[in-house]
Amino acid sequence: MIVDVQNMTSNLNNLERMNMNQIVMQKLKLMKDKNLFFIYCVLLFVACSFPEIDGKKAADKFCDCDKEFTKNMSNETLKFINNFADFGFQTRVEAREKSEELIEIASQAYSTCIQKAQQKYSKLKGKYVGNYEKTTKFEYAYNSKKEYDEQEVKHGIPNQMEINDLILTIIPPKPNTEKIKQDLIGRKITEQPNGYHRQGWYWLIEEREIKEIQIISENKQGNDYLFGIRLILQADGSAHEAFVNLTYVLRQNDDWSIDFLESKQVNIVKTGKYDNCVTFQRKGWSGEYFLEFTNHCDVALVVGGVVLSEFGGEWEKFSTVVDASETGSVGGLFSVSVRDFQIHFVERP
Repeated sequence: MIVDVQNMTSNLNNLERMNMNQIVMQKLKLMKDKNLFFIYCVLLFVACSFPEIDGKKAADKFCDCDKEFTKNMSNETLKFINNFADFGFQTRVEAREKSEELIEIASQAYSTCIQKAQQKYSKLKGKYVGNYEKTTKFEYAYNSKKEYDEQEVKHGIPNQMEINDLILTIIPPKPNTEKIKQDLIGRKITEQPNGYHRQGWYWLIEEREIKEIQIISENKQGNDYLFGIRLILQADGSAHEAFVNLTYVLRQNDDWSIDFLESKQVNIVKTGKYDNCVTFQRKGWSGEYFLEFTNHCDVALVVGGVVLSEFGGEWEKFSTVVDASETGSVGGLFSVSVRDFQIHFVERP
């Protein structure tokens, strides 16, 4: 067998050159791919570093929260409407609290979403720390996009009108003494003409001053309630008995509320403890008779009763405070000339 060594050597050399060329081409291709990859990374970094784009991205996160919140609110309010009859509400307040409870579920999810959006905003803005120009562009893009989105997103509670209409179908129980007692706090009871107190006197009811309360009459007038109420009021001094009329209305309110209070009568509650502390004497002369009171005790006392004018007319009520161990008077010159009198009470002011 004849072997052409020279030819074989030539073939091997050719094969070796072909392999070398392929290796070189692969290396060139790899270098080209690396260059393209590098260029891609640079372009991606540049694109991701545009402050205008990042500002809009940050605003979009907040917009997504608003849209999701509206969707969740709609679902929760519809749940309330569709199951309203099953809740068995007795008062409008109960129904209102339940609706707010369901709405709170959507609000909690919204709060979580906003926190994440805020984190995203801080992260994107943080890319431009130290670069005033880019930070300004970021903020401008963010605020512009956010203001636009806020105009597009519907605000308010979905189905609110339907919820209110359902709640207003509930008629709460009529007011009882406990509710009336609470509702009277902050109300004024005024003295009436020919009362014991001077005109302009009033009692501003504060908490714990109502010692007794009694409903003495009750009438339904159309959609309103009219109550006749007897009260015993006491602060630091004497107790007062007051009679008032209360008109309660419901209307669009969540519960019955006082429309107005009409004062009818105010009396000082007589205890008799201080009757012997004060002596009385009619003094003066025609046209100027007056009553003089002498307080023999070491505490101030209020004396109340009625006087009849020397010149006729009706009995007139009065009350006056006599300081401890001092004297006081009613009537006389420029007042009623007292012909007769009756003492109704001597009590602490």
